[in-house]
Amino acid sequence: MRAPRNGDFWQDARVSSPRARVVVAVTLCAVSAVACIDPGDGAGAAALAPLPSEGRLRAMAASERAALFARLAEAARAEHGSDRGVRHARDAARVAAIGARSKSGATQLPAARDLLRSAMRSGATAAERCEAGLELARLDAVLADDAAAARSTLAELRERFADADSARACLGRARRLAKSLPAEAEAEASPMPPPPTTPLATQELAAGSLGPDADPDADPHADPHAWLAAEAKAGTAARPHLQRIAVYGAAAAAGAPPGGRDVRAVLHFDAAAVYRRGEIAAAGLLPRRVTLDLDDVGIAPEVAHTFPVAAGGLSRIRIVALGASRTRVSFDVTPSASYRVFYLADPFRVVVDFSDPQAAVQQKRAAGRLTTIVLDPGHGGEQPGAQGPDGLKESHVALALARRTRRVLLRQLADVDVILTRSDDRFISLEERTAIANGYDADLFVSIHLNASESSEDKGGVSTFVLDTTDDQAALRLAALENGTDVAGVSRLQLILASLYRHEQAEQSLALARMVQSHTLAGGRRILPQLGDRGVKRALFYVLVGARMPAVLLEASFISRPDEAAALRSDGYRDALAEGIARGIARYVEHSRRAR
Repeated sequence: MRAPRNGDFWQDARVSSPRARVVVAVTLCAVSAVACIDPGDGAGAAALAPLPSEGRLRAMAASERAALFARLAEAARAEHGSDRGVRHARDAARVAAIGARSKSGATQLPAARDLLRSAMRSGATAAERCEAGLELARLDAVLADDAAAARSTLAELRERFADADSARACLGRARRLAKSLPAEAEAEASPMPPPPTTPLATQELAAGSLGPDADPDADPHADPHAWLAAEAKAGTAARPHLQRIAVYGAAAAAGAPPGGRDVRAVLHFDAAAVYRRGEIAAAGLLPRRVTLDLDDVGIAPEVAHTFPVAAGGLSRIRIVALGASRTRVSFDVTPSASYRVFYLADPFRVVVDFSDPQAAVQQKRAAGRLTTIVLDPGHGGEQPGAQGPDGLKESHVALALARRTRRVLLRQLADVDVILTRSDDRFISLEERTAIANGYDADLFVSIHLNASESSEDKGGVSTFVLDTTDDQAALRLAALENGTDVAGVSRLQLILASLYRHEQAEQSLALARMVQSHTLAGGRRILPQLGDRGVKRALFYVLVGARMPAVLLEASFISRPDEAAALRSDGYRDALAEGIARGIARYVEHSRRAR
């Protein structure tokens, strides 16, 4: 028998007896958890089979839950003012809550809240009406992240049912819920994050490589958040929209374990958007939350309003409307989780990195644990990178070098695991690449690229970069090219992004860069004796931002120079470069093991 459609089930099924309708409804509900409502005997009465268990509700398809919610809501409206109508409204709210906790989003929550609010103020008994109001307060507090609305509902319950003996037990639970809510001052988000010369979040975010002589006041870009506010104000007449939220980590790569120590959430916008970061401590039912409040920002309809994560101390992300023009993105986090927030331009996105040192990382439990190396072939897919004079693509050569380097490393080193961020010609965002390395709790990260220059006088060669601020115009231009932005964009953001780098990590990255540079150069010179040494340099490459391990970016040759481009087409030169990259990495790993 087919499932009900638009209330025509009873007509189609030729079931005319009210008693038979109830029997059929109960049977179908037990089998499919969908046809749970009997429209009754034509007089508007509704008979409900027991609501399926939470486990069965979770297992239902989103469309099935939506159909069940619609029928429960219809029954609640049909019997408004009665105890049974209140119970229908409460059941509808439970179905909506299951959907809100799943990837299907919170699409039924607004309607469920309206049903409960109406039921609380209906003509049913005080006990049932109080229970509806208590259900509404829980939805507001836990799922809608709106403590103020929950407090308002609880105050209304106390006022309405203070003299009702039948509601005494309900009011007792309401008092306990009120005590679990954060204080009103705590519920407000903190103001715009401070300038980047101070930590942006709870983690170890020292000024990084700004240096003791840095003078932020002397730099017109020293306050990127001021630029952000101006950029948003000067933008197009249309309000910015949050287009999607992406979550990156170890699980983003094939064969990676779930629930790692690190996870990265990236909010993608179609224009610059001002955000205010805040944190709300755990209180009763409510977990600890990191919040990003967005003013006058639209939410694209395809963005789920809630979805679970369960990695890096981040359990769930929710989107909550706090008013007509204010939206909150709320991150439920564990007590031990740390986080850091920054933004990237072109296109504009806000990045939130979470880490929980107490989370299990499956590959790292053995005493003689593997050394995990992540190789990152630059570009890919619709972003091929630089091109040679004969059409040779940087993305293709970078992938070939990474694959060959991996083979050499597995031969040279025992107890290593070598992971590629991409194994074919596909696009991976810059922020996802480092997130994969963090998710694997990698020991080092090497991003492989090919350089290019519009000047025919450029001598070409090999260079290796570490993340740092710089005023070198050539390095700024190269960073802008690799980041997909302009030089002004790199200059504007380099202070805030470099502040995410730690001194100890910077020193280790520099040591790795020197070994990779010297051995890659030596390998390349076996085929091209004139290959230039451009040395180890500093620049702000977005792909290195947020890496928790020593991380470098290698420009293995100039794909724009005819002689180097011709060599890059040959297996001999590719093998020589890959052997040099691998030898530099192996030397660093061996040195690190001896130092332990």
